[in-house]
Amino acid sequence: MRELAAFSMRGPRQAAIAATILTLIPMLFWLGAAILALVTLRQGLEKGLAVFVWAIIPALGWWFGLQDPSAAVVLLTTWLMAGVLRSTVSWHGTMMAGFALSAVAGALVPVIMPETVEMLTQVLSDLLLQMAEQSPEVGGTLGPEHFDQLKSLMVASFAASFYGMAIGALCLGRSWQSALYNPGGWREEFHSLRLNPLTMAALLLSSWVGPIIGIDGVMLAICATVPILLCGFALVHGLIGKKKLGGQWLFGFYVLVVILFPTFLFVLYALAIVDSIVDIRRRVQPASE
Repeated sequence: MRELAAFSMRGPRQAAIAATILTLIPMLFWLGAAILALVTLRQGLEKGLAVFVWAIIPALGWWFGLQDPSAAVVLLTTWLMAGVLRSTVSWHGTMMAGFALSAVAGALVPVIMPETVEMLTQVLSDLLLQMAEQSPEVGGTLGPEHFDQLKSLMVASFAASFYGMAIGALCLGRSWQSALYNPGGWREEFHSLRLNPLTMAALLLSSWVGPIIGIDGVMLAICATVPILLCGFALVHGLIGKKKLGGQWLFGFYVLVVILFPTFLFVLYALAIVDSIVDIRRRVQPASE
């Protein structure tokens, strides 16, 4: 990965080539977005735009050819978030900008990928109907409003996945920037990542405020889980790093995430909320030398 980042930073042509090829390869567009983030973080929005213009070409091909706008949306979101992070050096502002962009993306999902949303909603609806046939008491409770809610949930999942991939690509680009120009910087930055109480309150209250201004509250609530969970992961990494517990603890942590999924994510979600108020890492004593 470091070699890919180093190649991309040799010049704008190399960065554009790498981002374009990776965006063209199925399921690897997030790596192209990470290269875009690296260039933008290091050289600014204008230099990043040159890479974006080339990388968006295969992304548009996926969109118009296979009705999959994922690559285009993730590239655009990553580029804009990287620009915010470079100019503000604030993860709070960056995550909130990404949250706002994900809300816009969610509002546009029924427009930019209607066939996909309808198809997946129909598949899930058919599955529910099959379950209802086997359980009459459940079937009697199913109505048109439930299928509308299912469609809303489908749209929200797309918006959150776009946001998650974009912020993941941004973190990867940031780690590459650190590896090339500031070794150890990303580890320290990630380990200290947390939301302040005001930002956390804004994310948690968005699902109630959204419907007042005509935005789906379910979509906002699901999109808000992305930055909150990111801070939950950062909290665990930070505590393990502060206590110098070693890589086996991180390995065990991710094993628990997989085994206890999705229950363990709720624990991380709650920990991130508590951490935004009390700053758990500050209260934990570092390991003695």
